[in-house]
Amino acid sequence: MYVAPVRGALPTVPSCLSVALPVLLWSTCVLAAPLDVGGKGEGILRMEVGPEHPGVRPIRIGAGVSTTLLFDSDIVPDQVSLEGRAQFSRVSMGSAVVVLIPSDDLRQGEVLKLSIPFKDTTLPPRVVLTLQVQADAVDRQVEVYRRARSAESYRQEVGQLRAELERLRLERKQPPAAAPGVDGFRGLLAGSTAFPGLTVRRELGAMRCVAPCPLRIDVGALFVSGQRRALRLSLRSADKEPWRVGRAVLVDAQGHEWESLTPVQSALLTVRSAASVIVEFEMPADISVGPYSLRLWDTAGKRVAQFGDVPLD
Repeated sequence: MYVAPVRGALPTVPSCLSVALPVLLWSTCVLAAPLDVGGKGEGILRMEVGPEHPGVRPIRIGAGVSTTLLFDSDIVPDQVSLEGRAQFSRVSMGSAVVVLIPSDDLRQGEVLKLSIPFKDTTLPPRVVLTLQVQADAVDRQVEVYRRARSAESYRQEVGQLRAELERLRLERKQPPAAAPGVDGFRGLLAGSTAFPGLTVRRELGAMRCVAPCPLRIDVGALFVSGQRRALRLSLRSADKEPWRVGRAVLVDAQGHEWESLTPVQSALLTVRSAASVIVEFEMPADISVGPYSLRLWDTAGKRVAQFGDVPLD
């Protein structure tokens, strides 16, 4: 969790509406008093807390001296956890404020943890602050700014990382002989050492579906170029649920598996409407004759269709 000084400030005196009545009655004089910058008063400490990094330094507390923590987000007072709470002569909380007065039982240099949960659903849901007993230098007022992030922002970041990993994976699988930036048939032919460089086999109707059969093949074709093999299949759903293919694997008779690149699908597969599905594999040029089987999973990974007798020569 990263904690760093930031510019700007929260109001020195919290709103009456945002602080519980017991805290107001006891701490108003502390919050409204002029800021003490000498002796035990070290001024206002402003910190920004986030989900990734620890704090720059502990919050300094001292026996008999109040330390007031103000938060820019509402907290859950009854779920606040303070290590060594019995060693404090007073602990008071409101909707966005915590006031601490340590007792003389705390030793100089002792370190304690203060865990603060927040009411909203943004991240982090809780921060853990470090307190250290320093009698000669006390942070009388601490303003805590939460560098909050929503769960949706994390999901978007994960999605971007996955897309980048997929792009890098595809780049790694590009034929080494192909010129940079060359795609389509030019890229296929440039990446093949054999002549003519691309072969097409149209008759894939003999592929048999292994029961249960959630997908049906209308027509299919095999494309071969060097170490690349691509199957273009016209598929439709054989059950009531629509399909979108998320993963494809080829398996030989010895159980060796080849994972496809990301499947390309023209439309959702339904009982009434077929769609084109293209799955591409990188395999050795001298692969065995077969037999091979093709397994297709939906995007949720819960349904699988398996076809046998897949010709790859």
